[in-house]
Amino acid sequence: MTSLAGTNLSAVFVGAAGKHPGGAPSLLTTQRAVAVMLLTAAVVWAFWHFFHTQHLFSSKGQDWSHAYLVPVISGFLIWQNRREIVATKAQIFWPGLIPLVMSVPCYLLFQLGSLATHMGQGWAMILAVFGLTLLLTGPRMMTLLFLPICYLAFGVTVAEMVMIKLTFVLQGIAAQGGWIALNLLGLHTDLSGNTLTVWDKAGNSHPLNIAEACSGMRMVIAFAALGVAVALATLKHWWQRIALIQLGLPVAVGMNIVRVAVLGIATLYDPELAKGEAHMFIGFALLVVAFFVFMGVAELLKRTVHETPPKKGASPAVYRAGPINVRGLMVPAFVTAMVLLLTVALGLTSTLQAMGIFLQKQKIEAPGNRNVAAVPTETEHWITAGESNARLSIEFVEELGTSNYLMRTYEQKQAEPGKAKATVHLHLAYYTGMVDTVPHVADRCMTAAGMLPVTLAEELQVQLDQSTWRVDERVPANALGQLVYTGRTSRYSDAPNLRVRLPRGIDDLRMRFSTFDLGGNQRSVAGYFFMANGGYTPSPEGVRVLAFKLQDDYAYYLKVQTTVNGSIDSKQAAALTGQLLSELLPEIARCAPDWVEVESGNYPPDNPRKSKTR
Repeated sequence: MTSLAGTNLSAVFVGAAGKHPGGAPSLLTTQRAVAVMLLTAAVVWAFWHFFHTQHLFSSKGQDWSHAYLVPVISGFLIWQNRREIVATKAQIFWPGLIPLVMSVPCYLLFQLGSLATHMGQGWAMILAVFGLTLLLTGPRMMTLLFLPICYLAFGVTVAEMVMIKLTFVLQGIAAQGGWIALNLLGLHTDLSGNTLTVWDKAGNSHPLNIAEACSGMRMVIAFAALGVAVALATLKHWWQRIALIQLGLPVAVGMNIVRVAVLGIATLYDPELAKGEAHMFIGFALLVVAFFVFMGVAELLKRTVHETPPKKGASPAVYRAGPINVRGLMVPAFVTAMVLLLTVALGLTSTLQAMGIFLQKQKIEAPGNRNVAAVPTETEHWITAGESNARLSIEFVEELGTSNYLMRTYEQKQAEPGKAKATVHLHLAYYTGMVDTVPHVADRCMTAAGMLPVTLAEELQVQLDQSTWRVDERVPANALGQLVYTGRTSRYSDAPNLRVRLPRGIDDLRMRFSTFDLGGNQRSVAGYFFMANGGYTPSPEGVRVLAFKLQDDYAYYLKVQTTVNGSIDSKQAAALTGQLLSELLPEIARCAPDWVEVESGNYPPDNPRKSKTR
């Protein structure tokens, strides 16, 4: 039995030594190609949720578009070692079944547990590929395939929470480096946080935000993937590879500094060159420059060691046609792997459907696609000061992650005795159909914009005028005892005196306030909370709890942020915020779905719950 299995394996999988049908050895025969395609299809099907989500990440912008090339590079690394692979005999290694089996609960954990994250799902998929390869080709072959498999990690989008911590400091370094470079070039430039202001000879200012205040180093992973690919493809010694890989971070920072300097110079001639497609083109152009930098360093490292030229010989063919022996595919290990993967693909989907669990959340908008910009510009005691909705640049909108936003300043109609009229800046941002997201918050963004923090994330009670609120007695309290209240719109609304359901728990509103020093005894106090899937939370972490419930097929969240400037403290800012939100909260709630209607299946019109509740 052992001999038969070994013979079949040699005929099916990569790496059997000796001659193959057609004469010369080859990396793939028709028999092997069929086996590889079947296994690949089974892996994609079993981990379909990950692959679909990764496609969404990679297709929506430049940050992760390199993920499409990662499997190609892994394949190239395998092809580069084709002589060694063909000369190495594959063998069944049943312990490889352990990581393959373990990948299934790991995948479920990162889908359903409190650790639910797309990045973890990707790691589980790579663990499955590792176990599958080890099972069917053995430890000797794994020494040749281990690095190409590990390289697949660069095709997994890093969780935004991790990415923020990883790149935030690096972005500040790039901003300071760009500031130094521009001044050394003779261009008078000021730096505030991550925002540069370049002054032309006429004394006109040209503000330049470094990939926007919240972005971090956008392409740091792409630079790292490029450096590792060059190291693995061109260098043979481990110390050389490690040296080149370590160069990846300095190159990423250096290229970003160069980008800043180029954008600073370009904006003096045409501000549009620092925006949109031109901005993206410069980023990709620097990837090409970085490639030649890596190649140059690799060449220098190779010259430090005298290499004996490899013996010339016939190069194995990549593919050689041959007959397909269905019986040859009936290797017990191959059948076991296929059965396991197909069971996961079929069983996981049907089980989740039976349990009413939705991993992929559908987009949902407010009735009539009501935009947050529809919030009235005037209330009983407040009126808009300045633009009704300040427009952001393309880069800011891209970093914000939504075009459904509001940036508006409200001013008191009547000042309090002995005081000047107070102003409150209101920022709203609506998100839906999100994948593994972390909300933008003032704690990070305003620090990046150059403001010095005095206090961060101080949670305070915000008093709201609830005199016109009513309990919706048709809706029972939830498990936490939270009732659903309705608020009434004002006479300035496009629908005056309309009763609007408010998020659960909003009657005990708490917001996170951060205070920043503006100098001269002036401060900026920013506070925020989130509405999400019919509830509210003062923390970004709470958004995941509310908007990513397994039983919810739709998901949204609406960030509500206020900023108050002046010689005030956080408690005074909370009081002014409460006054403004007391009059605007029903209107803000109109810009989000009525979750009671969503859960009952009445909204949206194609809600799949409709057929279940009737």
